[in-house]
Amino acid sequence: MKRPMINSMKREKFDELYTPEEAVYPLLPYIPKGWRIWECTDLGNSNITKVFKEQGYDVISTHINGGFDFLQDEPNFEFDVIITNPPYSLKNQFLKRAYELEKPFAFLLPITTLEGKFRGWLFRKYGVEILVLDKRINFLRNKRNVWYHTSWFCWKILPEQLIFVAI
Repeated sequence: MKRPMINSMKREKFDELYTPEEAVYPLLPYIPKGWRIWECTDLGNSNITKVFKEQGYDVISTHINGGFDFLQDEPNFEFDVIITNPPYSLKNQFLKRAYELEKPFAFLLPITTLEGKFRGWLFRKYGVEILVLDKRINFLRNKRNVWYHTSWFCWKILPEQLIFVAI
């Protein structure tokens, strides 16, 4: 195993990784104009919100620190799709909740999200679509890149179950 991966596994969970704009653009062609987006882990200043607003989409932003817990609170607003980069330590809970809400969603998650009994059960039960990015996304604000690959895990968004995209 590579040293950075071992060091990362030993650290406490760190879920504050911010999505760079380049990771959002490949998703744009698959989100119909007119859809209202819910970014459920954002106080209103994420690049997901910024990119979609710049493209003319209506975006609702909520965050647990702003008083709305995606995992527990019921939305009191209309939305068509959930798009977020959820906390990776809570990916099981976020996926389960998104399927329960029965709305299309796109979550930027490590490709290893395909592994695991619980997630496998969710994907078999509900289905999953994956927009595979052709490079690792640099969530860190330095020149080092993360050691894992991320992709958009979607439901009821993509025209095919597996799409590879260049960024």
